Amino acid sequence: MAKTDSDTIFINGLYTYTNEKEYIVSKNSLNVEKFKEMLKDPDVEKHIQQNEGYLKFVTMISKKGKPYSKLENNNYKEVTSKEHSPDRDSKDDDGLPF
Repeated sequence: MAKTDSDTIFINGLYTYTNEKEYIVSKNSLNVEKFKEMLKDPDVEKHIQQNEGYLKFVTMISKKGKPYSKLENNNYKEVTSKEHSPDRDSKDDDGLPF
């Protein structure tokens, strides 16, 4: 099955842990062998090339509260106000948020 731009690519071998200390943003460990293997993936290679040699990723929290990391998706789409609120009548919209 071919991957699409919206497929999530998880960072293999990177583990993030929560902690109790305010001054620690996150605790991490890296399984070097798994990480090196992931870097050979054609989609990851393409991501690195498109980001001028950087592997950009985000760390998120699952619904169960467990942190995980995935490649940052550069395919953000700007949403127009019409797409965001299709039921809004634009002739009555004065542009004010209230």
